[in-house]
Amino acid sequence: MRLDTVTLAILNHLLDKEDSNDFKFSPAELRKCENILHAMDYTITQFFEKTVFTDAEQGKIVYSLLKLGVNSSSLLDRLDWRGFEHIISTIFGENQYSVLTNFRFKNEFTKYEIDLLAFKFPYLFAIDCKRHSTGISSFLRKSAEKQKERVEILVEQFPIISEELISKLTLPIKRKLLIYPMIVSWRTYDLQFYSEIPIVSYSHLSGFLHEIDEHRDSMFNLSLMVD
Repeated sequence: MRLDTVTLAILNHLLDKEDSNDFKFSPAELRKCENILHAMDYTITQFFEKTVFTDAEQGKIVYSLLKLGVNSSSLLDRLDWRGFEHIISTIFGENQYSVLTNFRFKNEFTKYEIDLLAFKFPYLFAIDCKRHSTGISSFLRKSAEKQKERVEILVEQFPIISEELISKLTLPIKRKLLIYPMIVSWRTYDLQFYSEIPIVSYSHLSGFLHEIDEHRDSMFNLSLMVD
């Protein structure tokens, strides 16, 4: 399903794809655009005169479009992997998690990166965001295995990297945390587990977080003591 003129104009301006002045709104489209942007706390003038959007602003606006019923497949096809990460960061933020993006660390041999770390006591999620073209597959299973390995290395290196994480995620001192590797995909399907690693569709992520106490005993996790 193609995106309508109003949504295309908003997305193209937000993502700097092309000149939004190329879009000519009918009176009905103008009212629709006003209503959509008003829900995001913008006027039309404020939005289209704004030239730079932060990652957080981009994620919030795209997620708002999804919640308004914009066709998810057509919308997400226009995003790159970083745009998808912004959406996932927004979802965690709306669920009162502190979020750190693209966290890099290393051990003696290898450099690692985790797309998102999201914390709300006592849970610390290490999320790998997958914007892929197929459903549950060997690709996602391999991704789950790699994410589990990253989390194991992160826990090993925690005494070295803890100061940065305490500061950026506001981790509590002298408390035990539980860290869970997770895969979040933009494809829609039911919750799956591979080697006790949850593979969650972005569209089900909020529901999963609301029900985390029901799932946690079936999920792989490691404990961290924050000193």
